[in-house]
Amino acid sequence: MAMKTLTAEQKKALAALRESIGGISDEKRQKQKHLLTTRKALMKFLEQQPATVPQIAEALQISADEALWHVTGMRKYGKIAESGEDGDYPLYALAALEEKAHSGSQEVKP
Repeated sequence: MAMKTLTAEQKKALAALRESIGGISDEKRQKQKHLLTTRKALMKFLEQQPATVPQIAEALQISADEALWHVTGMRKYGKIAESGEDGDYPLYALAALEEKAHSGSQEVKP
């Protein structure tokens, strides 16, 4: 879906609305920054090898609850996927890497 550019009048109205609300608080900015930083670190960690939630939590130095929260969200939107098990825990890998692993193991029939 293509986005239309705003007219000068719409930009002015939007700026007035933002100012009346008070903008984005520093607390919200910090939470968003932490979320993006953690997600990037998680993606970089999973590029190396699949990992369980406890392994992710330990590597990123975050709680297991937070690691599970990130994994659940990223799994929901197709960024990561399950790629086996390690004991009682599922292993998670980047979805792109997981697709490559599965596509290489399937036979191609003419």
